[in-house]
Formats: sequence, C-alpha cells, structure tokens
Amino acid sequence: MSEAEHGDKLKPGHVYVAPGGMQLMLDSRNGGSIHIHESDDRISYRPSVDIALASAAKHFGRKALAVILTGMGSDGKEGAQLLKQAGGTVWAQDEASCVIYGMPMAIAKAGLAAKVLPLDDIGSSIFNEAG
Repeated sequence: MSEAEHGDKLKPGHVYVAPGGMQLMLDSRNGGSIHIHESDDRISYRPSVDIALASAAKHFGRKALAVILTGMGSDGKEGAQLLKQAGGTVWAQDEASCVIYGMPMAIAKAGLAAKVLPLDDIGSSIFNEAG
C-alpha cells in the first residue's frame, strides 16, 4: 500500500491511497496509470470518490470492483452508479461494522451494492472475487 503519485503504474495486488486535498483518476492506457491533480474549488470532497470511480468506470468498466467503506455523506454514490452502468461491481460495508454509515448507506439504499459485507469479510471476499 502506498500514497498514489502522479504517473504511478497500476500494479496487481497493490492498494493506492489518494493524497489529501488532491483528486485521483485512473487511466487504462499504457498498462494502467494514476493521474493526480489539484481539485476544482467547486468540488466539496478532496479527494472525491465520485471522481475516482467515474474514471474507473470510463477506463476499466466491467473489470473494476469498488468497495465503499465507512464515511460521512454520500460521496461515491454518483461514481458507483457510473461504474455499475459500465458493468463494474460495487460493494458496500455493512452498517454494523461502520463507524459512520453515510457513504455505504447511500450506496446500499440506491441499490448499487452487489454485496453488503462486514469489514472483516471484505479482504477475503476481494481475494475470492479476483480468483
């Protein structure tokens, strides 16, 4: 796991964390890479899950799996909808294991989550999904 940097190449089995105050976008060209850029002042969340998931939908579609974890508000709902429309998969953390159920609840209530899982089951479920 590492904090993402502009131009990082996507590596299987690696987790990238968006830097605070910045936006992270994924690109499928050249084997897959990460683009980091400053946030537009009109965008409330920095980083924004919606922006990251919208880029995943555009570039990876059905190959993408998004897992929405504990968090306040509904950031990620619009991006999750785009990802689902592109054939990707969206999961949400269950209420019982969340500190704040806002973001996963928005996904679940909108009918976007293919699975709603306890935090302790998410890692093994990702592993099983990846085959």
